[in-house]
Amino acid sequence: MRVVVTEIGWDGSMRRRTLDTCGLTEAGRWETLIEQILAFPPPYRAAPGSPVYVIHAGDRAVLVGEQDLAGPLRDLVITILAAGGPP
Repeated sequence: MRVVVTEIGWDGSMRRRTLDTCGLTEAGRWETLIEQILAFPPPYRAAPGSPVYVIHAGDRAVLVGEQDLAGPLRDLVITILAAGGPP
C-alpha cells in the first residue's frame, strides 16, 4: 500500500513524503492501521501554531491535527516522514 503524508506547518511550509508499506517491517500491521484511520478518522481539530497532517492512501485522505496524533498513528506519520521518499 502506498501512503503519502503531508505536513503543513503553522507558517504554511509543507513537507511531503511517500512510503510503500511493503518495505516496512510488520507491513500488515501498518496496512491495518492505515485502513482503520481512513475508515474512522480522528476528529479534525486544527490548533493555532501547530502543524496539520494529511494522510493519503488510495483514493482516500484524512486531515489530522498534531494534537490528535497519538500512539500508532503518530508512529506511522513519523516513520513515513523520516523514511519515505519524494512523492
